[in-house]
Amino acid sequence: MPKSEFDPEDPIEFIGVQLRGQSEAALRDMTLCFAEEFVREGWDEEKIFAVFRNPFYQGPYLAWKQKGDEFIRSVIGDAIRMWRPDEGRI
Repeated sequence: MPKSEFDPEDPIEFIGVQLRGQSEAALRDMTLCFAEEFVREGWDEEKIFAVFRNPFYQGPYLAWKQKGDEFIRSVIGDAIRMWRPDEGRI
């Protein structure tokens, strides 16, 4: 049954936080995390890149809007090399 009050003792309670500012390192880490997830799912570079350019995917899209194509492709390449080293350079 839905409840209307926040319970700080509930381990399942969903809690969102907003972080002040955003460093370049934090943005890169976030972008790499997104890219790694899709690489591990077996997606190719172009399919992953399309996600970053799609406003439906708000986190990846934010990274693309802030940093552009070259940055996103670089991070996707890093994720591919990390999880599929046998594929070499993209």
